[in-house]
Amino acid sequence: MTELPRKQPVQSAGKQMVDFVENDLKLAMTFIKISSAAYSAGKLQHASDARSKAQAAHARAVAQWKAFSAVNIQEAASMQLMLNDVQGALSALPASAHQAVWMSRAAG
Repeated sequence: MTELPRKQPVQSAGKQMVDFVENDLKLAMTFIKISSAAYSAGKLQHASDARSKAQAAHARAVAQWKAFSAVNIQEAASMQLMLNDVQGALSALPASAHQAVWMSRAAG
């Protein structure tokens, strides 16, 4: 007789929400890295597009996090660190592709 596969334990709604937020923040950081590299390579449209996607993923993560109120202190602290990392990385990117073009024209 073969054994039936065991069911995976059902994740709590809280754990699922934390996972969703974490995944969106990781996605945002990936797009930030892409944007930064594109700015460095002078690919301003690509950089701007990646920045927009990073901002969207960050905004989605923040909205999900705010909607989720029943979270334990440890999860809240680690998630706040990730949120801060993404916000800091976003603020380190140039403001926009237009500003980067303007600055490069002014310098050269």
